[in-house]
Parts: sequence; C-alpha cells; structure tokens
Amino acid sequence: MNKKSLLTLALMASLSVGLVGCGDKPKKVERKPVAVSVMPVQATDTYRWIETYGQTEGAQEIEVRAQVGGILRQLNFKEGSFVKKGDTLFELEKEPYEAALAQAKAQTAQAQTTLDQALRDWRRAQKLIKAEAISQQEFDKAKNDYMNAKSSLLSAKAKQTSAQLDLDRSRVPAPVDGVAGRAEVNVGSLVSANSTLLTKITQPDTLRVVFSISDSYLQTAELALNNPVQIFVNGSKQPIDAKLDYIGQQVDSKQGALRLRAEVPKTEKLWSGQYVEVRVMAGHLKNIYKVPQGVIRQRADGTYSVYVNDKGTVKEKPVTLAHWEGRDWVVTSGLTAGDEVIVDNLLRLRDRMKITVKGQKQ
Repeated sequence: MNKKSLLTLALMASLSVGLVGCGDKPKKVERKPVAVSVMPVQATDTYRWIETYGQTEGAQEIEVRAQVGGILRQLNFKEGSFVKKGDTLFELEKEPYEAALAQAKAQTAQAQTTLDQALRDWRRAQKLIKAEAISQQEFDKAKNDYMNAKSSLLSAKAKQTSAQLDLDRSRVPAPVDGVAGRAEVNVGSLVSANSTLLTKITQPDTLRVVFSISDSYLQTAELALNNPVQIFVNGSKQPIDAKLDYIGQQVDSKQGALRLRAEVPKTEKLWSGQYVEVRVMAGHLKNIYKVPQGVIRQRADGTYSVYVNDKGTVKEKPVTLAHWEGRDWVVTSGLTAGDEVIVDNLLRLRDRMKITVKGQKQ
C-alpha cells in the first residue's frame, strides 16, 4: 500500500472518531435542594412607633451667674462634681467692695453724729419755745434739721447694707444641690453682673429628653401624654421607659417638626446633654406580621424582601417595614397569612431555587 492510501485511511479514521465524539451529549448535573427551616407567619396587631433622635437635659438645670461684676480670682469646685446648696463655687475680686463698704460705714457714722446733734438741738428748741426764748422760725428749723438728719441716717444705713451685700456677692454660691458642669470662664476673666454664665448645675434625680417628630407623621399619629416612650442609649436594644410630659401645640415652620418632651426616671445610663434614640407610641397597626430581623434582605435599590417557601421552591417577596420590636421587624405589607418565611441558609438561596424543609420528606 502506497503512502497516499495510508494517508487517506488515517484521515478517515480521525474523522470518524471526531464524529463519534461530537455525537456525545453532556450530562446535565442537577443541583441538590438546599435544606432550610421555615417559620409560618400570622397577622396580628401592634403599637405604631415613631423613631427619632433627642437630647437629654436636666429636669432642673440651673444657670449660675454672678450678681456683681469683677475679675474672677478663684474656682472652688471640681467640674462634674456634686455640690451642695451654699457651697462657694467662684470668688471675684473683693477689694473694690471692701472699700465701698468701708466708705458706707463712715457715711453711716457721720450721719449718726449729725442726727445726735440735731436731736439735742430739737429738744433744746422745744424747751426754749415754751419760754418764748426763740422765734417760731428757729423752732421750725431745728425740727426740720432733726427730721432731715433721721432721713440721712436711714439712707446711709441702706447704702451700707447694699455695700455689704455686694461684698458678700463677690463669693458666688451654689443655688441648689446638684452636679456642677464645666466652668464657662477662667481665672482672671472679667465677669459682668447678671450676664456672664459661670456654670450650670444639674439635679440628676430626674432627666428629660427633648425631641421632635416630623409633621409628615402627624396626620395618622395619635399623640397623648399617656403614650409610652422608649429611650435607647448607644445602639442598645434594651429600652429605658420614659413618660411624656409635654406635647407642643404648634409645628416649627423652619424644621417642619413638632416638639415633645419626656421625663426619664433616675438611671446611671444617661447624662444631661446626651444624644439618644427615641421611640414614641403614636397609635396602632393592624394586620401586620413579625419576622426575625435576620431574615430581612436589603436589595440593591434600597428596598427589602424575604424568602418564602413556595411548594419546595424559593420565592422572593418584597416587603415594607415599619419598625423593630425586640428581635423582630414589623412588616406592614408583602406577606400573607400562612406564608412560610425561610429563616436559615439565606446566603445559599436564590429566587426559584429548589429547597427541602427540614423535618419534612423531600
């Protein structure tokens, strides 16, 4: 057999092998269903909560200001410490007030001397007028001098009292028991009377939380002073119960919000001036569903969904959320009674994927 015949046979053999290979169809690998746990949901009713942010303040927060002016000489308290009513917190320069008091005392003494002399002249004039030894004009003058001297002494004593008060007020005491805040001025600063804020004293037994809610909630909100209020600190899920004590009667036109305030019982978890999360009950929600927070999926467009069991197949259902209660989200739409919400293996699931429910036959 020549070379040409051998080449032809080899070519035909390779083609036949290739045709046989092309005729083989790849086998389809069927993925095993994912085993999941489900939770049937039923409709229920619950409170409607409005969530916002607020700031705590002392129920009785007192501003401390000096009643006289002068240079601040000394601070006698530790910022953030507890002080008692009457404790001296600040001391102003007292030399000008000591000098004013000394001058007032001298004027009082001089007025007293003048009064003593006028009294003697008045008594002498009374005797002389009876003996017709002086004229009526001289008698009247002695009487007027005595009355004027009495008035001058009263005025001098009033100025002395005022000077003593100013000297006493150069020492600024705590007006109430409480926790002293930060000193707003430094030693050497000029303090203006009744104007310069020195510090604030907070009585910590009771705090209040001031917050606002948007006017967009007001049409459906049912606000009353007996509505529960919950305070959350630093992302904690454990609420601190509070009680509404003020509901504004007018919406702030600039912020578009209604101002509210709640009283918080004594607690070591809160400080005056702290920012907190606030939830206020504003009515009721009917025919809602509660699902664990972990089953809620946030989609790329910002909406939310859950996976449910649809006869052994995954079905993704968009849902609308209201708020969370404990470990559950409140779902206001998207679910129907009897839906079996899938609660585990969520990262392995895709829409229309086959599943088996744990505890059930495939």
